[in-house]
Amino acid sequence: MATDIALFDILISAERSTGDRLKALADLRPFLESEDGITKLSEAARAEETKEVKRAMLQMLCETDIARIKNHQSYIDTLASIACLDAERDIRYTAVKRLAAIAAHNHEIQEILALTLVYDMDTDVQLASIQGLQSVVYKTEATIAALYTYLPLAPFVCRRPLLGLIQQLIHPHPAQMMLHFLGPLEQESLRLEVVRSLAGMPFLLPEVLTSIAEALATESSLPVRDAIIQLLAGLQWIDAALFTHLFAALQQMPDQPMLLTLVAERLTANPGLQEDFVNLFTQTKSAGLKINLLSLLQHTNMLQLITCAMEDPNPYVRQAALPLLANKFSEWQGVLEPVLMQALSVEPLVALRYAQVGVILNTGRKSAQTDDKLVQLAVTETDHQLKMQLVYAVCQVVANNENRHALLQLFSEVLESPWYPEDLKQYVIARLQTFAYSNDPALKKSLELMLDQAKDVYELERIYGVLKTLETDFSQLAPALLRVLYRHIAFYPQQPLHDWVQMIGKLADQHAELRAGLPYLVSVTGANWLLKNADKSDQTGAFLPTFKNAMLTDGSASSFLGMKNLITEAWNNRTIKKSEISELYKILLRMPKSVGLIQLLLGIMQQGKLVTPELVKVSLDYILHAQDHSGIWEVRQYLEKTGFMDLEYRQRLVSLFTQENFDRYRQYNVPDIHSKRRITTLNDWEYAGWTCPYAQWPLAQLIFTVEPGDLVTRTLSKPVTTEDASCTLQYLVLEHLFRNSSGNWAKFIYKDIAQFEAFLLLLKNSIEQLPANNALRDRMLYTYWKRWNDYVSLLNGKPIPQALADTATLVYAGVCEKLKEFNPAFNGKQYPDVLKNMNKDLLQQHWPWTAELWDEFSYKNFPVKDPDQESAVTLFQRAAKTLNAGNNTEAYQLLKELITSYPHTRLVKEKLSMIDNSIKKLEEEMNN
Repeated sequence: MATDIALFDILISAERSTGDRLKALADLRPFLESEDGITKLSEAARAEETKEVKRAMLQMLCETDIARIKNHQSYIDTLASIACLDAERDIRYTAVKRLAAIAAHNHEIQEILALTLVYDMDTDVQLASIQGLQSVVYKTEATIAALYTYLPLAPFVCRRPLLGLIQQLIHPHPAQMMLHFLGPLEQESLRLEVVRSLAGMPFLLPEVLTSIAEALATESSLPVRDAIIQLLAGLQWIDAALFTHLFAALQQMPDQPMLLTLVAERLTANPGLQEDFVNLFTQTKSAGLKINLLSLLQHTNMLQLITCAMEDPNPYVRQAALPLLANKFSEWQGVLEPVLMQALSVEPLVALRYAQVGVILNTGRKSAQTDDKLVQLAVTETDHQLKMQLVYAVCQVVANNENRHALLQLFSEVLESPWYPEDLKQYVIARLQTFAYSNDPALKKSLELMLDQAKDVYELERIYGVLKTLETDFSQLAPALLRVLYRHIAFYPQQPLHDWVQMIGKLADQHAELRAGLPYLVSVTGANWLLKNADKSDQTGAFLPTFKNAMLTDGSASSFLGMKNLITEAWNNRTIKKSEISELYKILLRMPKSVGLIQLLLGIMQQGKLVTPELVKVSLDYILHAQDHSGIWEVRQYLEKTGFMDLEYRQRLVSLFTQENFDRYRQYNVPDIHSKRRITTLNDWEYAGWTCPYAQWPLAQLIFTVEPGDLVTRTLSKPVTTEDASCTLQYLVLEHLFRNSSGNWAKFIYKDIAQFEAFLLLLKNSIEQLPANNALRDRMLYTYWKRWNDYVSLLNGKPIPQALADTATLVYAGVCEKLKEFNPAFNGKQYPDVLKNMNKDLLQQHWPWTAELWDEFSYKNFPVKDPDQESAVTLFQRAAKTLNAGNNTEAYQLLKELITSYPHTRLVKEKLSMIDNSIKKLEEEMNN
């Protein structure tokens, strides 16, 4: 054995390499499992400085069976030394873990583990120490003290195992230590477990309960709060200091009804808490807590609580206090009635004012002060329905000097406003009739409003009688009398309306408002004397209002004859201004079925030479947009006769002559042509081929009455922008020229060579640009055809532009095409009117018929000098004269010579059948 020990020292010597030393330890393992070997190994491990070797030695010590060890103290000291002093974490952890494993067998180890728990900062080492301490049955005071020291420092991962260790301690240490786990930073589940553990303890010290109550105020977890409240609710006795903390918790957590119930249930056993409840109610800012307090304490006599609730800024609290107030009102009316009236006077919410008024009105008779306040509240109330409810109530209030003015003010408001129901107004009127009559202005105003509320003329007469007994100054009531007179004008001249008209006529000098209303009063009453007595200047300014009012009434003045008489009399008497005529003209243009009045007024305007830029603009707008054809015709006649007096008339008219305005007219007006015309001949094509359904556009008819100037060129040179070419401005111009060949526009174009040539040139360009089947091109073709010969005649031998002559040729060819289209079997009997100076070759290129017809046509219209033809004509004429003279034989010879010598000539070809018949007849006569 001594040899092995000596060998151990040599083999484990620090002079050897680490690998050799580790190999030697492995080889010596059987020796080291003996008691001496364990002792030697323990000593060597404590002195070893190499980590690898020390770790291997410690591992061999930890793996040693504890039953083989006799010298436990040396073994434990070695492990304790390594666990407490070694610098390596894993080595310390291995030593502590081994100590924890054997701690249950040696109670001295708990002191080492407790110190390691406090001073070692490694969490794994701490967990191993806690695990070892948990296996110790009895914990010493030193261990408990170490736990108190470690509790505030314990890291997160160690707190749950630490709680398990604390639960093993004896009372009162577990409860006191568990208070450290109620901090707000602790895990929620851990806090909940701690509270449940505390609730399971049979007894808790007062300071522990106080700490728990303090923790309740800062607790943020609902389950934990509920557990704490259940813990407190299970206590048989709670001292005053704890109540203080509970009220503080209620301040912090007003949404805990369980906590509030816990406190309220102790109210019977602790009457002194009532003052605390009142303080809690006034100090807390939680409306929910206040409402819960009112609900829990509704059967108590805490009037101070109701008073505070009615003054609370939160509307829900005030609403919750109303049932309590109504329940206690009859018992404590002297105290609660002023409180309720004060609350009602400052209540901003309509719904709560409704409820408060309901409590006042449904709780019996009130004091005189309360009645006066109700009257003031009714006057200042802004909600309509609530005000109606208050008016019904104050109608029962006894009038006195303090509330009389307010009552009359309120009644005047009800009678004056149109928003109150009729039954309420009648209720107020009945109440007013009970007042003692005096010269009070408020009463007079109320009576004036009573006039407005009168249902019929009989009630008016009764009220009017009352006003006369009061010696009323009717000058102040004149506007009201006029208003009521209009309302009951259907009963005029029944009394008192007739007297009122007389009175208003007398008072008109004092009231500008009455003077302004006289024209309308005249229109509805027919009392013309009201105006006759006025100055002429007043009459002049009164025409237009009188006319407007006459239009709005259903009387005779609103009829055509009535309004005609108004206009005629005003014009004849020179009491109508030019500005009024202009304004009346605008009104009539806006009125339906006013053609007669428009005609009358336009006659007056023409007679007075009244033409202004404004009237011209209004008239043109009417022509452009109106639908009444009769009215448009009248206005058009007015502009045709007087429009030239406005220097800008032509410019305004031309600016409106646009395709957009024409399209708008087509959109909103019915066409003039309602069926499609059937064209079967060239004559139909000439005269019935104008297919524009809106040729009677009033604006176009108006513009054709002025000098065209450059408007023809501007119109015809514009491109066609609409799909229907027959509904264009160009088409309207051409049709006007066709139908008014002697009008201003036709003379302007056809009597001047330059204008005529420019016009034909525009037609030429458009014909070349437009497609073949275009309706506008068709009419241009016709116009060019019809007007070409007039142009050639106007030139009077002057040279004709070749381009226009070529276009005339093509136009004639187009007309021939039309003839061929209408009469496919045309035989050359009657050609369309032939144009002068056509291009023969160009026409032959576009000739639509056969060559024979061309020869015939060209022979007649394009003559060529032919000697044989001339000789044939001379011979034919001699034969005709000879035959007429009765010399048949010579005539026979001449005809034979004509056929024999000139069969190729055109004359023979044309007269061949006639010549053959003549020869046969002469042969028969000669043979007989």
